[in-house]
Amino acid sequence: MGYEGILAGGMMEALEALRRVLFLRDAQEQTLRHLLQRSRTLRAERGEVLFLRGEPCHGLYVVLEGAVRLYNSSANGREQVIGIERAGSAIGELPLFDGGNQPYSAEAMTASQLLFIPREHFVEVFHAHPELMHAALRALAIRVRRLLHLVEELSLHEVPERVARYLLTQARERGACFTLDYTHAELAAQLGTVREVVTRTLNRFRKAGWIEIHNGQITVLDPEALQALACSEVSR
Repeated sequence: MGYEGILAGGMMEALEALRRVLFLRDAQEQTLRHLLQRSRTLRAERGEVLFLRGEPCHGLYVVLEGAVRLYNSSANGREQVIGIERAGSAIGELPLFDGGNQPYSAEAMTASQLLFIPREHFVEVFHAHPELMHAALRALAIRVRRLLHLVEELSLHEVPERVARYLLTQARERGACFTLDYTHAELAAQLGTVREVVTRTLNRFRKAGWIEIHNGQITVLDPEALQALACSEVSR
């Protein structure tokens, strides 16, 4: 990764990126400029690791362009994706508040540009502007709710339900026909399973006439059938 200082022409872009961070949304511009005083931009290529789980936290990352996946992995190499962060998202904020190490690993999914704010400077600015603490608590609460939702998905729903939910969410946000942005292996990591199961499930949906798959694009043909599966109860 290559670090660079923020050029004058990129200052407004950096300010706008900070404005999209949930706990900085209502901060005064002077406060944001204070945060940017010692900030740097960096570029990460696809597959480049920003940090690994268990490493000390060196600062806050804000995504300017691209996408970064947050994940944990087991000793046998299996991964669970915790989230995918895009422009305007903050990465690595949890250890800034509790003083611990990184609770997950972060890797660029695409060529990405990020803003990096050193830990010492971030803490200094927050101590100088205590009004930011309330917003930070709200942002952390939202993060916890997202993680609780992930736990529910993985523990209470079978893989076909998770795939159906994913397809319905994509269709709702992007239209009935959309491009699958991830490989089956990457999608499997998000859904808490393995590539073969995702492939098998998509083929099952296709054969049932619920979806159509062509050249990396998926068209949802029967959202009612997917919805019925997505809402089904699983007995454990």
